[in-house]
Amino acid sequence: MTDTDVSLAALTDEELSRTVAIEAADLLMVVRAEFPDAAGLDAATARTLGDEGDLRANNLIIARLKAARPDDAILSEESFDDGARVTRPRVWIVDPLDGTAEFRTGRDEFAVHIALWQRVEGEAGQGVETVLRASTIALPDRQTVRSTGDDPTLPVALDLDGPIVLVISRNHLPRGMEIIMARLGELLAEAGHPDATVELSQVGSVGAKVDEVLLGKAAAYVFSGGLKEWDAAAPFAVAAQCGYVVRQVDGTPFEYNRLSPVVGSGFVAHPLLADMLAEAVAHSGL
Repeated sequence: MTDTDVSLAALTDEELSRTVAIEAADLLMVVRAEFPDAAGLDAATARTLGDEGDLRANNLIIARLKAARPDDAILSEESFDDGARVTRPRVWIVDPLDGTAEFRTGRDEFAVHIALWQRVEGEAGQGVETVLRASTIALPDRQTVRSTGDDPTLPVALDLDGPIVLVISRNHLPRGMEIIMARLGELLAEAGHPDATVELSQVGSVGAKVDEVLLGKAAAYVFSGGLKEWDAAAPFAVAAQCGYVVRQVDGTPFEYNRLSPVVGSGFVAHPLLADMLAEAVAHSGL
């Protein structure tokens, strides 16, 4: 093992997640600097930039995690998955570059996601539970790192009389958004907020969308099915630790380390809005 490997192995899981995510995020900025004027690249060169970012960040993360935790499995968007991980007690869920389209077109809405899924013994002999921990989202172009290893913060203040912003994907409009917006407006009015308006904001990476919610720029992130576990795991774990409501449309929590690594439709929402949003989403049939 190298000195770097030894030092990483000595870190706690939370420290390891944060350290490796920051290193990968810094590398992504180095890669982008190799392609001047990312916002003005032709399509072929932009694809090359995205491919380089995905490959080099993934190689770094996989090497670091394997050296530090050789007995753990890894599920990464950019690595082959044979499904053997589903029997393992500890699985790192990794997206080395979430928001590739934004990365290669000069936007700041891209992130590194690293999360640890783990089977643990339940309290008082209550069987086995699964948890997400040691989760980090690093947004290098925003100079932002958020981790479950940080001291948890409370949700920012939400003015239900002001514009209620729902952040959604720039590339994949969730089904039924017009219905959701209309019904949420009705529910806000019924709750004594007749002047509230519901607006949309389109953002790239899931990590960046969750960051918008944590910053108070949006009240919720809404999405329809199709998100991969590597898109969702780290951002959702960070949001939940900060007191935001993270759930599927049927009210159940998300599950991870499944053979088909896809999560269903759902939302991340400020707790003051969560119940009304859940009703609006259910009304839409999302």
